Amino acid sequence: MPRTAPFRLLAKPVRIAAALLLTSALSGGVLVASAPAGTAAVPSLKAPAGLLSPIEPLAAYVEQVACQPVWRPGTLALGQLLVKTYPNTSFGNPRDCTADTSEHYDSRGLDWMNSVRDKTQAAQAASVMTFLLSTDRWGNKFANARRMGIMYMIWNNKIWSTWSGGKWEPYHNCASTPSPALDSSCHRNHVHFSLSWNGAIGRTSFWSRHVFAATDYGPCRPSDLNWSGNYGTHNPNRCPRYPQVSPPAGSSAVMKGLVTFSGATTFPGMRGGPISAVQRAFNKTVTGHYDLATVGAVNRFKVRHGLPANGVIDAKTWRALLAFYKPRV
Repeated sequence: MPRTAPFRLLAKPVRIAAALLLTSALSGGVLVASAPAGTAAVPSLKAPAGLLSPIEPLAAYVEQVACQPVWRPGTLALGQLLVKTYPNTSFGNPRDCTADTSEHYDSRGLDWMNSVRDKTQAAQAASVMTFLLSTDRWGNKFANARRMGIMYMIWNNKIWSTWSGGKWEPYHNCASTPSPALDSSCHRNHVHFSLSWNGAIGRTSFWSRHVFAATDYGPCRPSDLNWSGNYGTHNPNRCPRYPQVSPPAGSSAVMKGLVTFSGATTFPGMRGGPISAVQRAFNKTVTGHYDLATVGAVNRFKVRHGLPANGVIDAKTWRALLAFYKPRV
């Protein structure tokens, strides 16, 4: 299951162009759905033409262990579909990596900015939930959520999840904390979607019209590092679970930071906690941006330790950094 800390609302949601990345997967037009009293009828999402009765099972929950904030085709297509259907909304970019666990950091999480305090937007969200969770004409429950590879959704004080068998359950104590100040953490001003790897890659039947029922468990975390490498190819095997790696006794603040982000594959141009930890290790100005000065320091370190000077902070680089900054007894 995901960690229970509320997701942070993206500071600067962006409006994305309406053209879908996977246009071949969608048929044109939208349906009109009923809306609560006092609001105008709102559009409904529409399933692509050509779907047949075979369907994916409810997506297994696969936690985030990678740090790779890039758009993935299925995640982006979902956001674009929502904004095309509801032009008064927006969705957020993938997030720079932190020490938290959230599918936003490997681009399987999407925040659709839609407020329960706006009647029209509340009706839009209700329409989307109906579309995703309805039984299709072949009797498949939660049909479109399964076809998109949705693992869970959080909206208006509640969470819908596949591990609950498709139930809506209370999200923390949000129902008893109605203050607008908590609208972000209680997901009253946006809907959070988390996707399976199949859904994020866009290989599910909603986007491809081909059922891909095998779970993709994504990249696996090694036992000596706290993060996995980047997503590579489909992984049909469940990843082993290891205890969180802790810094050795007597570790410096630099060492503690390195251990926290150890294993997160980092490329020039990226931002986030892993880069800040490395910048502290090399006594560089901490900007969180993997800039040219930091790349140069990393490459010099890699050459001294027999590693290629390619600017990539990979598992071998992390292990060399941890060995170098390990407290000497």
